[in-house]
Amino acid sequence: MKVLLLDPSIPDYRLHIFNLIGNKVDLTIAHNGKIRTKENLKFKQLQIPQKKLGPFSYYPINLHKLCNNYDIVISDANIRYIDRNFLILNPYRKYKWITWGIGVSASYNKEFDEDKRLDFIRHFIFKMANAQIFYSDYPINKYIKAGFDPKSLFVANNTTYVDFNENKEFKKFKLLFVGTLYKQKRIYELLDAYLKYSRYSSSVSPLEIIGDGTEYRNIKIWIEANGLQNNITLHGSIFDHNMLEKHFRESYACISPGQAGLSVLTSMGYGTPYITKKDAITGGEIFNIKNNKNGVLYSNSNDLADILKDIEQDSIKYIKMGENAREYYKLYRQPKQMIQAFIDACNYVLNNNK
Repeated sequence: MKVLLLDPSIPDYRLHIFNLIGNKVDLTIAHNGKIRTKENLKFKQLQIPQKKLGPFSYYPINLHKLCNNYDIVISDANIRYIDRNFLILNPYRKYKWITWGIGVSASYNKEFDEDKRLDFIRHFIFKMANAQIFYSDYPINKYIKAGFDPKSLFVANNTTYVDFNENKEFKKFKLLFVGTLYKQKRIYELLDAYLKYSRYSSSVSPLEIIGDGTEYRNIKIWIEANGLQNNITLHGSIFDHNMLEKHFRESYACISPGQAGLSVLTSMGYGTPYITKKDAITGGEIFNIKNNKNGVLYSNSNDLADILKDIEQDSIKYIKMGENAREYYKLYRQPKQMIQAFIDACNYVLNNNK
């Protein structure tokens, strides 16, 4: 089957996923990012600049003509994509359409599925697609209640590839934060908790921060102002898989108070429990965390310092959580399991006369 995937770009964390899909179908990815030149890609690429019209986006081409060359089109389930949504609503298109996404509202300013004002528009448009693929099973019941055919709803649990070396062993001794540095991730909540923890702890575990962003300089100033230069290390961005594996596997936990995205799965894949707040920004990835089994979900900001102290006093508990996280990833969240939902959805729409 010939499949066209419309995506803003091909980020590193999706490359392995797209290659796996490309092994199963004749896949072309149309995007407005840089053309990937890495060898052994299992898909073709089309670079199409994307245009903006206020809050909306569209491709400045005859998208319908392009889609006619394919059996199936897969696109982000985003109501801001004007051209894609008009084509979904087109009753005369011959190609099948699958939407892929979170399935509910999610942003850096509001909790997961907090804003339901546009649900009726989302449901009206996407009901005309042939199938939906969700990041988690959270939206399933909601869409069934809205009148969607249950058979057309698929779950590709959002995950990422990790390069785990079974032949290497790492001694855990530190705490970790990984992600872009901006205030919505509540990085200062972690820093404040670490400062409090360091003041009443006899043996402080070092904190290492990987990432760059608008708050990098301010965080550096904060570290110096609080005399924690010997305890907190700012690494900047790291993309090398071997270095990332080393940092994750040396850490008792990866901590991100304000966001629980794909870093949850990366952390679990490396055998490191993830600690985040229950109301953290998420696309559904937070549902993978089973409290005190493969990670920690806390309610009150003041709890975090106590959690850091607990890691120091009972590190074996967190090492066990990491083992559970790794096992969970291996059993349920490997990329091959994610892409099976894509293949199932493609087979469904081709065999369904809708």
